[in-house]
Amino acid sequence: MGVLAGVGLALAGCASHQLQETAEQIDVMAQELAAPPPEPPEDGAALGPADLLANAESRGKDFMRARISRARAMLELDKVKSARLPRISAEARQISTYKGDDLADVASVSNIVLGVNWDISKALLRLDQPAVKVAGRLIPVQYQIAQRTATTNLFNTYNEYTALDFRRRNALLKERGLACRAGDVAMEVADGDATPQELKALKDQVAAARREADAVSRSLDSKRDEVLGLAGLAEGGYRVAPERSVLSALSGYQSVTDDDAEACFANSGKKRLEDLLVEAAAAQLDLARQSRLTKLKTSIPSFMTQTGGLNLQFLVSYVLPLIDEGDALRMTQNARLTLLETIIGARDNRRHFMSDFASLKLGIAAADSDLAAASAALVRAENQRQNADPAQCAANVDVEKAKTTVAAAKFKIDMLKSRLRLLCAPLSEKTTDEAGP
Repeated sequence: MGVLAGVGLALAGCASHQLQETAEQIDVMAQELAAPPPEPPEDGAALGPADLLANAESRGKDFMRARISRARAMLELDKVKSARLPRISAEARQISTYKGDDLADVASVSNIVLGVNWDISKALLRLDQPAVKVAGRLIPVQYQIAQRTATTNLFNTYNEYTALDFRRRNALLKERGLACRAGDVAMEVADGDATPQELKALKDQVAAARREADAVSRSLDSKRDEVLGLAGLAEGGYRVAPERSVLSALSGYQSVTDDDAEACFANSGKKRLEDLLVEAAAAQLDLARQSRLTKLKTSIPSFMTQTGGLNLQFLVSYVLPLIDEGDALRMTQNARLTLLETIIGARDNRRHFMSDFASLKLGIAAADSDLAAASAALVRAENQRQNADPAQCAANVDVEKAKTTVAAAKFKIDMLKSRLRLLCAPLSEKTTDEAGP
């Protein structure tokens, strides 16, 4: 009776250059996550969109997730490519033979078995080479698209933060206006031209406006912490300046014409992604069709033991397409369906892009109209203040309200133009993730 005990050890070749780079990138990400956030500016300066974006690109959670996804995709791609290489295996074996009735009468033989396993069909045929090359071009494009999405999320939250600040300012101006009116009514009560009940009602309105301003301020603080979180900064200690230009923070993005929707789409990252996804699906279909006629499974196990010498075996097995026709046909048809779905998705992607482009252009035109109306209202408010009694504070409040409306309209235009730039800006020609053969 024989008993076999073994320990296996798999050895592979040296790590590829891309795998080593990916490991280094993961090390950097781990260090960045472990490092404390930078100290707030000593001068107490408030952070604007450019400062927030610079911090977010290096340590922001959405940007970090994009880098993690890229690293994971690179690991998967390297795994596919390394499957073409031979694998060396080593096993330590011990064979024990029991003889007779005496349990101590056991004969044992130990040896070490070395082997080489190599899938020659993958190494030589390389049917997946077109798909691998497309994947190498797709990874950096997907990474840049993820970065654009992270930038959009950051500035959308900054837009919400600024909107809350405008709301807070309007609430304070509302309180000031009501306080002015309450002062006038107090004089009217003294003259007998108004009742105390009217004055009390106004004072209640002033108190309600104050409570609203306080509530908005608390929401503003919460939204500030949300902005800081997206920028990879700790809560508290940092001040965020509202209403600053987002468009100027995107100066690093290449600007293209935003008057022609077709030209905008043709140069955009979404068009590039769409083309690569269709190409990848077509490569998978081609692979499926070729696999139907290449059911070749090969390997070269080479075993060398202490007692048996070198045993070199070349194993080739071929499965006739007729026998495996059902599996091959299903694989091909599934690949065709995937390609059809990808083409439909690409067409939907273009329609969504054109819809977003049209919505942004319409929003900018409407915001321009709002700005013109707000500017006219500001001129009227300033003229009325010049003709008003200097002792009356209501005219000053009206001017401040008009100025706030103008500022809000200008910021809205800036924000819409920023979104349009992110939509149309082409991707960089980064090819460091391009896959080799």
